[in-house]
Amino acid sequence: MTRPSKTLTLPAIPIRDMVLFPGARVPFVVGRQPSGKTLEQAIKAGDHLLMLTQQDPKVERPKQEDLYATGTLALVESVIALPKGYYKLGVKGVARVALQRYDDTGDVIQAEAQILTEPPPPAAAPLAPFHAAVEAFLGRNSDASRLLSLDQIRELPLGKAVDTVAGLLPADARQKQQILEQLEIGPRLETLLRLLDLDAARAEVDRAVDEKTRARLDQDHKQYVLNEKMRVIQQELGKQEEKDESARLRDQIEAAGMTEEARTKALEELDRLEAMPPQSAEATVSRTYLDWLLALPWRAMAEEHLDLEGAERVLDEDHAGLEKVKARILEHLAVMARLRQHPAHAEADENRAPLRGPILCLVGPPGVGKTSLARSIARALNRPFVRLSLGGVRDEAEIRGHRRTYIGSMPGRIISLMKKAKVRNPLMLLDEIDKMASDFRGDPSSALLEVLDPEQNASFQDHYLDVGFDLSQVLFLATANVRHQIPEPLEDRLEILELSGYTLKEKLAIAEKHLVPRALEGHGMKELGVRFEPAALERLVQAYTREAGVRQLEREIANILRKLARHTLQPHLSDASGAAFDPLITADRVPKLLGPEKYLETRAEDTAPPGLVNGLAWTPTGGDLLTIEAAVLPGKGNLKLTGKLGEVMQESANLALSYVRARAERLGLKPDFLDKVDLHVHVPEGAIPKDGPSAGITLATALISVLTGIPARADLAMTGELTLRGRVLPIGGLKEKLLAAHRQGRKAVLIPAENARHLEDVPAEVREQLSIHLVGHMDEVIQLALTRMPEPLLAEGAAAATPSPGRGEEAAAQ
Repeated sequence: MTRPSKTLTLPAIPIRDMVLFPGARVPFVVGRQPSGKTLEQAIKAGDHLLMLTQQDPKVERPKQEDLYATGTLALVESVIALPKGYYKLGVKGVARVALQRYDDTGDVIQAEAQILTEPPPPAAAPLAPFHAAVEAFLGRNSDASRLLSLDQIRELPLGKAVDTVAGLLPADARQKQQILEQLEIGPRLETLLRLLDLDAARAEVDRAVDEKTRARLDQDHKQYVLNEKMRVIQQELGKQEEKDESARLRDQIEAAGMTEEARTKALEELDRLEAMPPQSAEATVSRTYLDWLLALPWRAMAEEHLDLEGAERVLDEDHAGLEKVKARILEHLAVMARLRQHPAHAEADENRAPLRGPILCLVGPPGVGKTSLARSIARALNRPFVRLSLGGVRDEAEIRGHRRTYIGSMPGRIISLMKKAKVRNPLMLLDEIDKMASDFRGDPSSALLEVLDPEQNASFQDHYLDVGFDLSQVLFLATANVRHQIPEPLEDRLEILELSGYTLKEKLAIAEKHLVPRALEGHGMKELGVRFEPAALERLVQAYTREAGVRQLEREIANILRKLARHTLQPHLSDASGAAFDPLITADRVPKLLGPEKYLETRAEDTAPPGLVNGLAWTPTGGDLLTIEAAVLPGKGNLKLTGKLGEVMQESANLALSYVRARAERLGLKPDFLDKVDLHVHVPEGAIPKDGPSAGITLATALISVLTGIPARADLAMTGELTLRGRVLPIGGLKEKLLAAHRQGRKAVLIPAENARHLEDVPAEVREQLSIHLVGHMDEVIQLALTRMPEPLLAEGAAAATPSPGRGEEAAAQ
């Protein structure tokens, strides 16, 4: 029966796969966070804690029902702090305890238990069988014999002796717990003797197995020695091993399906290898060369899927918008499907027809989905996807490889990617093709000419291989940010597909369908029901990003989810609103999670001072609003230009001034208006270089506005090149510029009349919300851009002010 004593409440630590007995000293490691905090509290409050063994060691946060009812009161003798919040703990068992209550709801685990008093030993305890069993146990267990002797056991009280031997017994925690739960010494001794008998039987089985294993190992060692002797004898008699290896290589060469040229080269190299000493450096070079030839996919082909419906479904799943680009890709795949079905082509190459179509190059600002489009095409075709990053590549050997005369030479990256793909027909993406450079080591863009020429790449010559390799089955795709930076001979081999920036509507669709689900999956928050309101996504796009693509938008979404993830694990934290974790992200919560808005919404003002005109510019990251300021200063007729303007833009400013001087009388200016004044034209953001002729009409309008004192419309932006005669010439990048005007809140835009044919590339959403005017002459620009016409132009009547047919009208119908 139990003998309960006083009840106490102490910090408790659940332990796994071990049992602490009274009187035993045990080191162990504390790693679970609640246990670590409990240990810290126990050290502060005193030196004692309760050790309770788990019934199931797999339970991470055990409850009272997961613990055995009998535990041990322990004295903490040493604590060593380890990295990552771990502790190494040394404890000594003091007494048995009966668990009454277990509380793990707070940061520190507390337990209430009663100390169980040790009863006196029985009068006629079987000491002789016990001592004999302990002596046998120590004889077969060297670890236990180093810690304990039979004489020490004889000197201890029987109850303590039983606990000491039980602590050293190699039994599982469940069996040891049976001994701990036996308070009466007689039953406790019987349980221990039974476990010692089981240990003896187990030791006998282990001994028999060890003897058989040792005998087998002796036989295996003997066989190994004999085999080694036989191998040495064979090497001395005729180097049979090298001959076996050569025969194996020869069989692999014959079975690889190489071209006749490559097969002949490989066999010649193998003959040279056979004549070399195996330890020579040349033998290693030859063997590496043969390994490369054998690793290339000379015949292997991926089973291609040319299902247009499936390809269209994949592209729509992976990308929102980009309808024109996706249509062109599907046309390209349709041609490939037709070629595969044509009987004449089907005979050209076993089961594949050579594709002689154009190589597509996706050009657009960062973050619009060029690389992911290539991955989607590969997925739709069931082709392996490999990517060659050309940014910063300036060595021709990166493409063609090094000749084998150089130490450490290797094939170029084209051949390396073919080895990685393991098939002849992967989809190979040539990424950042506009960022290659050239120096004294060669021009990598010239090396790519052979790769991308369908008439030459059927026998691509890598300097390392020195044999032709067929690249005609590879589907090449290229990407670039800026078209004019692609070398002209290379661009001649590419069909350019322009990917412009996304509209607000497209960005919201991409965020909702792709970015948010992917971010939730990547942050482990898919099951928490986190949801972004449409207004929150719209605020993210307009106030925290200023880009053509969606890369920064994806980063801002991830930033929000990181903060929410921390809130879920640290409930005491809250956002600036003081609210706890809330899975719904509203527009009002966005600034509280991300801080102040990075970009204030640009709103069109009702009026602007004279000399301030809004232009439009194209940049590698999309279009942008270009504000031009003009001021009149006392002086001698000089024109000062600031804002880091390029040579072409400076010429446009001088041309605009010449146009104004030539038409001074019609603009209501005196002939000598420049004699006593200087003009200063500034384009803000002076650290950013600006160039190009498309700001011609904007510069002229700014000069006319400041000289006549008539303000320009604040809600209007314009773009167009100006001639001395006042003609407005077409410009490039129209789609990007109109997207910028729409994004910046302009209501009307002036564009050259000859750019009307490019309006079909502009999203319908932008065309509907912008009032687009087509202008062919500067007179039309003045009429539409200024808040009122100069008096002389008004006096000339309708003949001078009315635009020519088809010009000056809104282009909504376009």
